[in-house]
Amino acid sequence: MKGPKIKDERIITEIQKFSTHGLLIVLVGFMISLLVKVFILEWDIKYWVDTFGIMLLGCLYVTVRCVKDGIYLLPSKEGELKRFKKIHLISGVISTIIWATLTFLLDFREADIRKNISSTLVGSVVFFIGVTWAMWYIINKSNKNADKNIKN
Repeated sequence: MKGPKIKDERIITEIQKFSTHGLLIVLVGFMISLLVKVFILEWDIKYWVDTFGIMLLGCLYVTVRCVKDGIYLLPSKEGELKRFKKIHLISGVISTIIWATLTFLLDFREADIRKNISSTLVGSVVFFIGVTWAMWYIINKSNKNADKNIKN
């Protein structure tokens, strides 16, 4: 009796979980490799740009697929939506502070401290607006795609 194998939801979920864990292990491995090459070994960019590119493309692929399939969704309840917006803004502020700190410390070697502080502040505002807009765009686009998939 040879027929197509039927996979139930449990098997499909387990396969997806293994795939997710495998991708996570690969990305963490690339991140550790990148951190060692950049900060410990202090290699030139030409020796670690390939690792960075592979890691970036992997993250971009997962994000685009999740947005296309409508996986990132806004909460449906009003209280949860307010909490989500607050967490979203807090994560944007934290990432901006980290970015500003790294930028300031890396540019600290310059003699003109006022120029360094002003450029870091302007860059931080632009970074915060860009990160916040990108996160909202991804979530809103994903919601539209999820609604489109439901209608079809």
